[in-house]
Amino acid sequence: MLPWKSIIQVEKTGECPVYLQIANAISMEIKKGHLGPGVKLPGTRQLSDLLDVHRITVVRAYEELDAQGWINMRPSQGSFTSCDLPEITPRQLSEGKKRPNAFAASTGYPVSVSQAIKAPTSPMRHVSGFHDGPDPRLIPVNDIAKAFRSALLKKVNLKYTSYVETAGVTRFRTVLSNYLNDTRGLQTTFENILVTRGSTMGLYLLTSVLFTKGDSVIVGDPNYYYADRTFLNAGMDLVRVPVDDFGIDVDAIERVCSKKKINAVYITSHHHYPTTVTLCAPRRVRLLNLAEKYGFIIVEDDYDYDFHYLSSPILPLVSSDTKGMVIYIGTLSKTLSPAMRTGYVIAPVNLILELARLRQLVDTQGDPILELALSDLFEDGTIKRHMKKALHEYRLRRDFVCTQLTERFQGIIEFKPPDGGVAIWARFDPSINLPRLSERLKTEGIILSNGLIHNSGPTSLNATRMGFGWMNQQEAIKALDILETTIKR
Repeated sequence: MLPWKSIIQVEKTGECPVYLQIANAISMEIKKGHLGPGVKLPGTRQLSDLLDVHRITVVRAYEELDAQGWINMRPSQGSFTSCDLPEITPRQLSEGKKRPNAFAASTGYPVSVSQAIKAPTSPMRHVSGFHDGPDPRLIPVNDIAKAFRSALLKKVNLKYTSYVETAGVTRFRTVLSNYLNDTRGLQTTFENILVTRGSTMGLYLLTSVLFTKGDSVIVGDPNYYYADRTFLNAGMDLVRVPVDDFGIDVDAIERVCSKKKINAVYITSHHHYPTTVTLCAPRRVRLLNLAEKYGFIIVEDDYDYDFHYLSSPILPLVSSDTKGMVIYIGTLSKTLSPAMRTGYVIAPVNLILELARLRQLVDTQGDPILELALSDLFEDGTIKRHMKKALHEYRLRRDFVCTQLTERFQGIIEFKPPDGGVAIWARFDPSINLPRLSERLKTEGIILSNGLIHNSGPTSLNATRMGFGWMNQQEAIKALDILETTIKR
């Protein structure tokens, strides 16, 4: 008999359940060849006494091994290692060839490197600082966990653990439609919604379905980097027009349209990215008229509509669209957490159908359990309560950081307090090299974007988005102290 007490080392306070520790230890002995086929294992009572664990724990371990095919549990006889064990020692595909010590360092075939899109980098969210985005510490973790558990445990939801509608779970799309109709003045049904994994996925699908190589799209200058790259990846021609304190310049858009064919205009109407300005109401009305006149599509990316500090935010353009010229993109990833990848596209039914067709090639479906959990969170009021608390906190953080910037960095950092969102568009004095400042701050343990991603031309804006939502007041004071010291030094 093997020395089971020394072979199976049980950690009762470990993260792995005890029954799995036992099952893993026994399967490892089988893999090593220490237990051959048909060997009888100790009885559950005997092994529980040896390991000082409850007999039910050993029973669960044996049941797990039986389910995996390592053992056979025979009534009234006991438990035996399987007679049909898999081959323990794998054979090499090519006899005589030396097995490499590591995976191939690179492909044996050419891979073209995209020069238009920057390589993925670490978000460095473990380091404090002026990160652009919501604070995940504010999300209602317990409520979300409860909603997920409920979605998984309800028998009626069992069908959702398999394949579901490509456009998203109908229940969630219905709940989302009602929410958007109430908060944004829309008149949608669930059929007008395609659920995506974030707003960027929605934009990618749109460019693939609606546009071809050589089509022209008007974007702001500056503009959202990943939107630009999505259009460029589709082979589209970017036409940049200025953005001022009232949003994208609609007069400039009309001048361009009078000279050449424009297929689309991309806007972030609520808070222009990256400058945070709101597209004023008169320009919105005129832009809708121009779309009808010149036949271009308006792609309205409303990435942070839920983050507004004014009592009456301007409704999105899609709420006034009667000709079907506006496609509305949004996301819940910022409302709750970037890790909860949920975006959506709002459009007439015929376009939603085409987007769903293409989506099947990229991602057969979304995350039905997440969508069911979000449905519960909407319906029981959790998201509404969370947003009320979060907006109050973000407004306090905005006011504090803006006050500090005004008092400490007069003449050094130029900015306008944003009406919404979780970041400030900050222009640094030309005497300050922003990329160099960013690198020095990083060595001091503070993150500040170097702003290079916002430069759409050869001239540096020497500006960046300074996130205030990520930090509480104490963290903000530390970050601002280090920023001030570093600039002076």
